[in-house]
Amino acid sequence: MPGQPESKWQTLDAHHSGVAQLASSFADFGLSETAGLLGGTHDIGKCSEAFQNRLRGKGGKVDHTTAACLHLLEEWKNSPSPQLGEFLAELLAYPLLGHHGGMPDYGSQAEEGTLQHRLKGTRANSVPAWRQEGLPPLPDVERFARELKPFMALDGRPNPFAAAFLLRILHSCLVDADFLDTERFCSPDRHGLRREWPAIEQLEKKLLQHLTMTGFLPDARVDEKELAAGADFSCGSDERRTSIRLARAFMLQRCLAAAETRPGLFSLTMPTGGGKTLSSLAFALRHARMHGLRRVILVVPYTSIIEQNADVIRRILGEDAVLEHHSHYVHPEEGRRAEQNASLAYKLSTENWDATIIVTTSAQFFESLFDNRPSRCRKLHNIIQSVIILDEVQMLPVPYLKPCLSALKILTARYRSSVVLCTATQPALMKSSFLEEGFASEDVHSIIPHFLLPVLYRIFERSRAEHAGKLSDDRIAEIIMKERQILCIVNSRNYARELYERLEGGEADFHLSARMTPEHRTRVLNRIRRRLAEGLPCRVVSTSVIECGVDISFPVVMREKNGLDVLAQSAGRCNREGQGKLGRVVCFSTEKPLPKRAAELSRRRRAFDEVSDMPELFGPEAVQAYFKTLYSSSRHLLDEKKILEKTSMVGGTFQFQFASIARQFRFIEEDTENVVIEQGEAAALLRQAGPYGELSPSVLRRLQRFSVQVHRHELERMKKDGRIDTKNGFLHVLVGGTGYSEKTGLDVTLEHGVPVEDLMF
Repeated sequence: MPGQPESKWQTLDAHHSGVAQLASSFADFGLSETAGLLGGTHDIGKCSEAFQNRLRGKGGKVDHTTAACLHLLEEWKNSPSPQLGEFLAELLAYPLLGHHGGMPDYGSQAEEGTLQHRLKGTRANSVPAWRQEGLPPLPDVERFARELKPFMALDGRPNPFAAAFLLRILHSCLVDADFLDTERFCSPDRHGLRREWPAIEQLEKKLLQHLTMTGFLPDARVDEKELAAGADFSCGSDERRTSIRLARAFMLQRCLAAAETRPGLFSLTMPTGGGKTLSSLAFALRHARMHGLRRVILVVPYTSIIEQNADVIRRILGEDAVLEHHSHYVHPEEGRRAEQNASLAYKLSTENWDATIIVTTSAQFFESLFDNRPSRCRKLHNIIQSVIILDEVQMLPVPYLKPCLSALKILTARYRSSVVLCTATQPALMKSSFLEEGFASEDVHSIIPHFLLPVLYRIFERSRAEHAGKLSDDRIAEIIMKERQILCIVNSRNYARELYERLEGGEADFHLSARMTPEHRTRVLNRIRRRLAEGLPCRVVSTSVIECGVDISFPVVMREKNGLDVLAQSAGRCNREGQGKLGRVVCFSTEKPLPKRAAELSRRRRAFDEVSDMPELFGPEAVQAYFKTLYSSSRHLLDEKKILEKTSMVGGTFQFQFASIARQFRFIEEDTENVVIEQGEAAALLRQAGPYGELSPSVLRRLQRFSVQVHRHELERMKKDGRIDTKNGFLHVLVGGTGYSEKTGLDVTLEHGVPVEDLMF
């Protein structure tokens, strides 16, 4: 502790002991000895005179992380099994070297910062004489080999990806233990704020009470024959509504029954409106209780769905039951000085996911699994021995499909986790000629029997798809204007603006896109909902921002041609309550050529063409056929960044590239910047800046509600035109609201601060 008197320093023995105990407890699933070894040796480089001088303020930066690696290497090279010792020492060097700066690439002696450079290059030669400090001898290397061996194999064979995943988990156990022991000693008040979360048993009981009281879970078991009879009733009839209630109860009962199955892979295919959120949660809580799993992690593709699902769960289980972790979340008490402890306690739990129920984004979940940095990896040991619900699993990005599936297989095969593949449009994730990393069919337990899915989908059928073919923009606008209430969804923001501008622009016409701030979109959506509820004319042109997690319903939905999964999402905005006659979902294409960088859209369209004539377009058979075609045509892109190749074995050595993988594994490519629009609360938030323009993390998170994402080249053009005021080098504010419309949001095509259309006569 530089700057503190030595009487207040934590001794290295005490720190090593504390970290070893914590790390060992985190790895109680079969890796406790190895995790304890890492915790008990990770900082031995701090014994050196150079590091002690640094603590006393007499020196600069000192490498203290390489010492433990060299200690293992020297001790085990002289053991009865020197080859095995050298192999394991080099393997464990990854988490030891990475416990501050992140696990490195294997690299070479000449490459600064790589594992080989640290162990054999110039940095190794600069390690001080720490071995003279009377370090205790290491336990026999064979003990650790026996412990590690099962975790380095998959399907009975040594597997480099499994070995790399093992190191990620050990790294997580080490760094979280290191953080917590340091916090416990240096910041006991902060450490004391770490909270106890409700027990699994308590939450399951609350949920079942709610489901019983609301009639969602009836006393009597729903019979399959009774269920089948309900598929023949017409949409909107009393009989159909009764059938829907029975179908929801049946699927919930199947979820509760399936919870008894041993941990592993599960698929939960439920039609839209079937009660997927609560049924999957009921399965997860009961399954966790029955099999001693520690938590439930709900992984969702979009923040809009997260907020909706988290609110539903909180209303039932209590405000303190859910840890919501994503970039847009702001704790209710954040920024209120009197309630800082509650907000800080919540933040502490986001660091390592020690909660019972966690709701997070797909990006946060999977990017953490493939990151190398301590701050992001702390949570990994709390992901294992959990029930992981992958909601809308069909939205896993094609370029990362293989590494994602590989990680899920490892979690279920080696780390006592259960994964639930949850969706209304189940993708083709089984092992095949184009997806070697897919799941073996015998390993996946279907919670809802396949033979009943056609019946269930007919019961919940609320709309029918139509094909309108190729339409001109004028014809599309004409169709929209003829309908009293209609939603038209297109593939790009620019096209949404163009199409909206062809409408009359009256009080019944609306535009929605990501060119509008989240706060602005919320206000517009509230106006749309009011008009729909009152039966007033309402015509909306939108991008895909309305497709996921937006609870809204139109009798007619038009959708520009895309993939079948996308069309199914659009259909979820059509006649959601199943009232009256079937809604209409009209698929159309336009006369516009595809943009140059639209290869994935083109593949999705071609895959859709292969199934577009199937009778039940949104049924399981058509969906499976669509995804098989899509993945087969994209087989060369299912691991576009070659992530799996970066966890390989070369010449008997695991040459992992942890740092490179972390840089490249990004669900959302970072080619965008936020531009703050000074509307509503945003102006007041910006006035909270300090003397040098600095803003607190709380304010920056709140400003996201008033921001629009633009591409970097668009931002540079706006800067050149004098439309952007950049504060602190990173906070971009639109000057005077130039080019921001209450109808269509931000126009990035202005020239020299003046809308192009204003220059036309």
